[in-house]
Amino acid sequence: MNPSSSGWIEKYIFILEKESPTIPFPSSKKFYSALREVGFVYGFSVRTVFVHDFSNVVLTEEEILKVNTLHALLFTYFQYHPDTSYDDGIKNILVFYKNLIQKKSGFSMKLPLGFSKSKDLEQILSQRVEKNKALEKYNFERIMTYALLFIDVLAYQFYLKGGKKSDTYAEAIEVIILQVCYLALQAKNKKTAYDVLLIDLFKASEKYATKETNQTITLETIDFNLLSTATEKQYVLDLCCLAVWNDFKVEESEISFLNSLCEKLGLPLKSASESLEVLKTFAAENATSVHLFQYKHPVKQLYTQSTKTVKLLILRNKNRLVKELSQSKELLVLLGKSTYSDLNAEEKNKVKEQLLDVCKTIPSLTIFLLPGGSLLLPLLVKFIPQLLPSAFDDNKIPKKLGGKK
Repeated sequence: MNPSSSGWIEKYIFILEKESPTIPFPSSKKFYSALREVGFVYGFSVRTVFVHDFSNVVLTEEEILKVNTLHALLFTYFQYHPDTSYDDGIKNILVFYKNLIQKKSGFSMKLPLGFSKSKDLEQILSQRVEKNKALEKYNFERIMTYALLFIDVLAYQFYLKGGKKSDTYAEAIEVIILQVCYLALQAKNKKTAYDVLLIDLFKASEKYATKETNQTITLETIDFNLLSTATEKQYVLDLCCLAVWNDFKVEESEISFLNSLCEKLGLPLKSASESLEVLKTFAAENATSVHLFQYKHPVKQLYTQSTKTVKLLILRNKNRLVKELSQSKELLVLLGKSTYSDLNAEEKNKVKEQLLDVCKTIPSLTIFLLPGGSLLLPLLVKFIPQLLPSAFDDNKIPKKLGGKK
């Protein structure tokens, strides 16, 4: 089976049907644990959750991720429709994604062309996973996008339970994760310069993701009512553990924060220590395959690579960006204003919407529309005026209108 070639889903279903008529996991808890053990929840898929020899083909990280995403969606489907078939599951997942694509304004995906149900789903999964190939392998955006892919699974669960607005649900879950991870990073007492930069990035991202800019974020101000299942709560906790363990050690203040988070989520206090142990075990077992765990200063590595990537994307698309920005005078004014003054909530919302509209028109910038893309939006806002000063020059004389050569 080759997940980079057309027809891989049909082959995968064929393999699954030989093994079991339904996904062989007794409970959501055990399946989530299996996804966590293979790294899917952390944004590092080191192997497929379904143990099988795929004809000795060595799968890439993106291919493993596609297989695990499909497997997680199918498992979720069978939790609600146990007496149906894999084909029924594929059809249902496709309907879910089509609804999500049509409703979610920031969703950077195209509707498939309608060849067959399985091949249409292959197109969608490829779009979800492979847009990140342009990024460096351990760029923060890439890791967060892959880690936040599990939101697709949670949104699908919400959809299967009868939820009418799975797009709104997905956005709300991402905001909660941004807010809680920001607090988790804040909990560290001994912060390095790069810790502070990463904290500022999370804070700025959260401000662009919500319409509130003046409210101080605390565990008390975050609305956790949306998290009704044990899986949702465990997922948020696991991502927070990943955030506090970014330097491979955990301070007492960070443990205290994680315990407080467990209390707010309604999880047993032991959940925090258990989550940390699972993460440490995963890191130890996969230190050679997950290169990020080999860096002495992973936070510095993540931040510097993310900054480098955003700058590179802006410069590579310089002409297209200048052209698109010139057609949005309000956006230019607001981006210019952001260089010397804080924008208010309404202005930040306008910048977010208009800048994402610009990103939609430039293929290599659609990565900012993926889950986790909002984390890098503040860097895009920061570097566009710095790297494209000509777009903000009101006195520039167009070449065709005059000026000496």
